[in-house]
Amino acid sequence: MSASERPPHDPPDEALVLRACRGDEEAFAELVRRWQRPLMARALAAVGRVEDADDLVQETLLRAFRHLGRLRDPGSFGSWCLATLRRLAIDRARRGELPVDEAALAESAPDPAPGPEEDLLATELRRAVREQLAALPPGRQREVFRLRFAEGLPVREIAARLGLHAGTVKVHLFRGTRLLRSRLAGFGAAPGAAGRT
Repeated sequence: MSASERPPHDPPDEALVLRACRGDEEAFAELVRRWQRPLMARALAAVGRVEDADDLVQETLLRAFRHLGRLRDPGSFGSWCLATLRRLAIDRARRGELPVDEAALAESAPDPAPGPEEDLLATELRRAVREQLAALPPGRQREVFRLRFAEGLPVREIAARLGLHAGTVKVHLFRGTRLLRSRLAGFGAAPGAAGRT
């Protein structure tokens, strides 16, 4: 699931991975909810049987949980899981345990690294988002955004820290997201772009 497909208030994978590495089980559970369906779709396309695909996905997520601290780029959790799924399926096929569609596995390989244009655009977009976040008026809205997107905290934890109701936190996130979206319209920024800073 790409960042642009998630609601703007969802923390990016990177923030969830960092929280999960610190022992936050809820953060890892959110990663599982976010990636289980895409992993299952790829596994099912490769092996054809729901039971076998489910086994591969469960083993992939178990390995991700066990080895999360080894992930060099916390923002690449999904690609890392897809690559793990691919390796597990190939290993099972080599041992004769599972018939695997090699073409479907090739499709599940992580996307190649972005080219120079994409890198430059992403860098410029991150800079613009940081500038616009800094331009938010000082106060609750800016603090809510910082806690949500820089620290990846859930709404109820932000509410507890700031002594606000969860609904008030959601209003700050909604209004701030709408403001940032309008300010970043020139970039064609996706709604989830604010979460990628």
